[in-house]
Amino acid sequence: MRRVRGLVEGNQTRAVIASLLGEPGVEALYDTNGRWDLLAELRAETMTELSDVLERVRLSKGIANTGTSILLGTYR
Repeated sequence: MRRVRGLVEGNQTRAVIASLLGEPGVEALYDTNGRWDLLAELRAETMTELSDVLERVRLSKGIANTGTSILLGTYR
């Protein structure tokens, strides 16, 4: 599983949420506080598929900035 954190431009939050919920690679979407506005959990079978999903997410209108983390392990 991969996580993408996103910073939303201005008052685009609802439009960005609608766009990301329509993206098949987005497994879950969370509203957050702090530095990032949204957190998306992505599912991809290959690195090529991940690259494609990330590109579509980053090109979504209203996304100002993103950061990506790959979950390496789960302990609980």
